[in-house]
Amino acid sequence: MRKLFGIVLLLVFITTHGVASSIILHAKSATVWLPKQTVKGELIDFSARTVTVHFNDSIFSVQVDHDEFAISIFLKKGTNIICVEAANEQQHITSDTVEFKLGYTPLPVVKPYATRAGDKIFLHALVKENPYDVPISFTWASDKNNPAPASIINTHDSAASFTLPRKKGDYRFHLTVVAGDDTAMFATFVTRTDSIHCFNIESDHAAWIDSAVIYQVTPSIFVKDGHYDDITPKLPEIKQFGINTIYLQPVFETHAGGQGYDITDYFSLRKDLGTEAQLRDLITTAKSLGIRVLFDFVPNHTSVFHPYVADAVLYGRDSHYYDFYQRADDGSKYSSLYKRDDSGFYHYFWNKLVNLNYQNPEVEQWIIEACKYWLKKFDIDGYRFDAVWAVSARDPSFAKRLQLELKSIKPDILLIAEDKAANAQVFEAGYDAAYDWTADTSWISHWSWQYHYDPAHNPTIFNYPNENERGNMLRHALFQNGDSIHLRLRFMENNDQPAFIKDHDVACTKMVAALLFSLPGIPLLYNGQEIGHAAKVYSKAPVFQADKSIRSLDSGGLYNYYQKLIALRSRYKSLRGTHMKDLPVNCPNNVVAVYRWQEAEKFVVIVSLGGNAQQVSVDLNDVIKQQNKNLFFTDVLTNETFTSSSLLTIRMQPQTARLLLIKD
Repeated sequence: MRKLFGIVLLLVFITTHGVASSIILHAKSATVWLPKQTVKGELIDFSARTVTVHFNDSIFSVQVDHDEFAISIFLKKGTNIICVEAANEQQHITSDTVEFKLGYTPLPVVKPYATRAGDKIFLHALVKENPYDVPISFTWASDKNNPAPASIINTHDSAASFTLPRKKGDYRFHLTVVAGDDTAMFATFVTRTDSIHCFNIESDHAAWIDSAVIYQVTPSIFVKDGHYDDITPKLPEIKQFGINTIYLQPVFETHAGGQGYDITDYFSLRKDLGTEAQLRDLITTAKSLGIRVLFDFVPNHTSVFHPYVADAVLYGRDSHYYDFYQRADDGSKYSSLYKRDDSGFYHYFWNKLVNLNYQNPEVEQWIIEACKYWLKKFDIDGYRFDAVWAVSARDPSFAKRLQLELKSIKPDILLIAEDKAANAQVFEAGYDAAYDWTADTSWISHWSWQYHYDPAHNPTIFNYPNENERGNMLRHALFQNGDSIHLRLRFMENNDQPAFIKDHDVACTKMVAALLFSLPGIPLLYNGQEIGHAAKVYSKAPVFQADKSIRSLDSGGLYNYYQKLIALRSRYKSLRGTHMKDLPVNCPNNVVAVYRWQEAEKFVVIVSLGGNAQQVSVDLNDVIKQQNKNLFFTDVLTNETFTSSSLLTIRMQPQTARLLLIKD
């Protein structure tokens, strides 16, 4: 009884003397991604009209309304400290201290661009953001590697000008922007050919992209226990093979390793693949060989093991990261695929990969800063954005901001969306290229050459059971699945797609490869495709061997064949161009003929999809002006020559392709 009486007295003392009174800040210390922040708080068992805020070196008062208050602050660079105190006639109380570390240096965002009047070029710097609202200075400079010197007038003005030299080529101009103690770099360029074109961030892509042949690398299985140092020695052979662009699957910190799409830190490299110095050596070596380097970036989700997720689970709504993740069904496109985990996070069909909340502007800033970080650090040449169809579904405007912020720094960067090239909106949103997928929303990654999804096999147009339907299926894929103007990433396989040769023989593989390399868009080869490596999707089996050349591992003749196709595409501009027309044939059920042309250069590409040899007639009357004149055809694959009128008749073996160069 005496003990109980003592407890009661203690409670009375606590209540009377205000020990239980407190100021609660609904925030936890965190790394944050916007300078402007709002911190909410409340008074517990305490009354006051105002609270005093200590923010870094400043002190100010905030009104209290029904025991609640909200503090608006603008963070300085680095670490910021905030705490709150309040007093009345009886008590004086202080909150816990919260530290906000700004995760980046907020720099001005400036859009550099050029306009022209004849040979007179005007350079403009349009300030889109000035985070700290400080005076800004500008300095324009001509790139030292320009085709000819260009003297800039008003170099220290947001508007400068120069006369474009007569020598053809790309003229690049750098813009240095100084805001207070901070410096930001931007660039734009002007191209002189037979005409003059000023680069447009919103609609243009750099010319090199039209000739790109991309080689996708999975570093962890490139060889057994793969590291960056296993890829670098093979770059000279990859260059000799004909590749001019490689894209590395995610190199950022990951929880489970493997292909690396479960990111746990966008600003750190995964240690199992090697050091930063080794990755830099890989990139430097590639660039010295004329190979451009793309990174694979994962903007849609992080691993559930990301520290931000753990913080959100631990502190709930008081966590700064609570709203970094999607927590509601927003009814957006593909929302029928949503799943909700036990912690309230939303995701699609990937367990433990939770969706980011793009309605939160801080998430946008975080992701953009990560992209800018690696662009500046390694001067990479582009990004492939994983599952960006999901980001665009929830925030269609994000791509435009991404495009502006990256291309204002490096205008000739390549932005590839893992999204449907059949939808022109992907390109209008700001991406340069997208996947050769159909517009079918019931099947996200519906490859236009695949008629059915099967995780164990690869059912395509080319092995469709009824060969008399293959011709029209292929025509639909080529001519009714979007346009040929926008850049389409063309592939036969990739990290998500089964090895093509696993479900098709060598002859069919060569036929389809010839077709792929003669179509508009950007051809992609997945590491091992060139030697017929046929492991299952997501296999951990090594692709190559560290002590053997890639060519030496090819036993089916595919390496030399792909190498020839790459060389032909490089040689003939009509095989890279955007012009494409369906030609009438006498056996349309299983033969497709495509007319490809660029200026005076003309090609007819024929693929025979059936299982028997046949005589094929192709009607060229609609595309050849001199119908009564004999034409000469050279199959650049075999060097065979043919003579014919505008009704071309030619013998086709089963499952073969012909690339016929036309000459008068």
